[in-house]
Amino acid sequence: MRSMFEGNTIKGVPGLYPLTAENLFRIGLALSLLLQTDRDIERPVISIDQPDFVTLSLAVGFMNGGGLVRVGGPADVEVSCDRGGEWVVRVEHLSPDDIRKLEIILFGRAPMPRRTGQEIGRVELWTQNRRP
Repeated sequence: MRSMFEGNTIKGVPGLYPLTAENLFRIGLALSLLLQTDRDIERPVISIDQPDFVTLSLAVGFMNGGGLVRVGGPADVEVSCDRGGEWVVRVEHLSPDDIRKLEIILFGRAPMPRRTGQEIGRVELWTQNRRP
């Protein structure tokens, strides 16, 4: 089977595989699971550069896995998009080994655990110079 990732990027047209809402949700969920189990981060944080269909679809899955989503700012993993005819989604702060583990989670048969209630993550806006 061909890899979904090329290095740390996924390329495609929003709405078509691999950039469908369902697939991006699963990527976000798997990413949250990977950070919690492999890096032992209880509440992982993902940063998105700009809210749009692709980044928000991924973010919803990440929150369903218990992670926090930050619009801008530092995080455990950062996601950015180059928008054009074909979009390029970059996932920063993951090693090639992490990418391989992420794909194993995505294509494995084991169900990915989802959070419920208060365990579901949230979205926060990042402002670098917060003043009281």
